[in-house]
Amino acid sequence: EGPNGHPHQMEADPSNQWVVGTDAGQDRIYVWKLSPGGMPPLSPAAIPFVNTPPGDGPRHFAFHPNGVWLYSIQEEASTIMFWEFDRTTGALSAQQIIASVPPGFVGTNFTSEIRVSADGDFVYGANRLNDTISVFKIGHDGSLTQSGHVSTLGDYPRIFAIDPSGRFIAVGNQFADNLTTFSVNPGNGSLKFTGNYTPLGSPSGMVFLS
Repeated sequence: EGPNGHPHQMEADPSNQWVVGTDAGQDRIYVWKLSPGGMPPLSPAAIPFVNTPPGDGPRHFAFHPNGVWLYSIQEEASTIMFWEFDRTTGALSAQQIIASVPPGFVGTNFTSEIRVSADGDFVYGANRLNDTISVFKIGHDGSLTQSGHVSTLGDYPRIFAIDPSGRFIAVGNQFADNLTTFSVNPGNGSLKFTGNYTPLGSPSGMVFLS
């Protein structure tokens, strides 16, 4: 880890053969081979990391259910990058960069969380200063097209999670001290507020137990 390292997420790929990690300070996404019980259990992939554009700050990422497509969200650039992942070598290759914010938004934003729907049809990305979640349709080749966005009805959405049924998204609005819940339209991925506010002090992490 370099002097300017700022790692945000480490997670195994769906095949459980690799571990991927984002470093927002170094503008890199690292990949390690996972060898359970090995010494060491993690060893750098043949291509140990890939670079995002300088200053973009990759924060979080999410794998598509097919295990081949990966989507990262860049905190400083307010972008989402689509990568193809080689499960044989662990190599990542960049395919697309798209804005995470709604059309017309300018200025600083600080993206946070990114999730892929369980059916593999949609990507969701949270925009903290814009207080929105943007919805992206996944094309047949894995590329993204923004199809809509919704206000989180809060302040500084740091996290959100899709419930195990895939029918609801819960959003943690850190500065508003609440959770807001949205229903998911399975046809177009759009989100609709359920009317459910839950007071909660400074939510910054969330996971569903399935």
